[in-house]
Amino acid sequence: MAIEVYLSSPAFWALALVGLTLTGISKSGFAGGAGVLAVPLLALVMPVSQAVALCLPLLLVMDAKAVHYYWRDVDWPTLKKLIPAAVVGIAAGGLLFGLLPDNALLIGLGLLCLLFGLWTHLLKHLAALPRASYLWGSLSGLTSTLVHAGGPPLNIYLLSLAMPKRRWLATAAMFFAAMNLIKIVPYAINGQWHAELLWLSLLLIPVAVFGVWLGYQIQRKLDEARFMQICRLLLLGSGLVLIGKALGGA
Repeated sequence: MAIEVYLSSPAFWALALVGLTLTGISKSGFAGGAGVLAVPLLALVMPVSQAVALCLPLLLVMDAKAVHYYWRDVDWPTLKKLIPAAVVGIAAGGLLFGLLPDNALLIGLGLLCLLFGLWTHLLKHLAALPRASYLWGSLSGLTSTLVHAGGPPLNIYLLSLAMPKRRWLATAAMFFAAMNLIKIVPYAINGQWHAELLWLSLLLIPVAVFGVWLGYQIQRKLDEARFMQICRLLLLGSGLVLIGKALGGA
């Protein structure tokens, strides 16, 4: 679909503004807890593959801003365990590019949204597994590569460590920055980017920067549990809509 179609689509702009603002807020305020929302929302008006490609340059901008806020508090030993595992997950995700039809991607993404929307209830007990950093780091790399949904697996692990809030946010920010930089390789190899999508990403950079700034302000004032509850509800709704769209177009 040509960029002109998106430029003239109120639905695209509304979903992009909401999804990217929430992603930016999540990046700097809640370690990516709501960061999976951008792709599901954009996938309502564009192919999943295009939504994923559109978001990566914007995520890199968000990562840079979040790292600027938090880099002094990074837990480097934890990061050294997570990044090699994430590389394995990114490589696996790169191999899966193009092997699944859009409907399958939509259903998979919808199921991820439902699962991650309920992860505090369903997956909490898995955080204590042996070598948990390898499990959750690789799963984060895989889901991040395919649909930019790396936040929930990472948060399962970081929350199990009972980190202070700022160290948790800092470690997540640096992890996502490293992971999204690495993801440039499989995206380039698989031809995910086109000039028109890159121009569209460029137009949305102010939204990305604003979202990260807003998240940094919110995390100091808003109760985290309440914010995450709202994000989980939005995530569950997105998952149901995406699965319904996929089944309706099957």
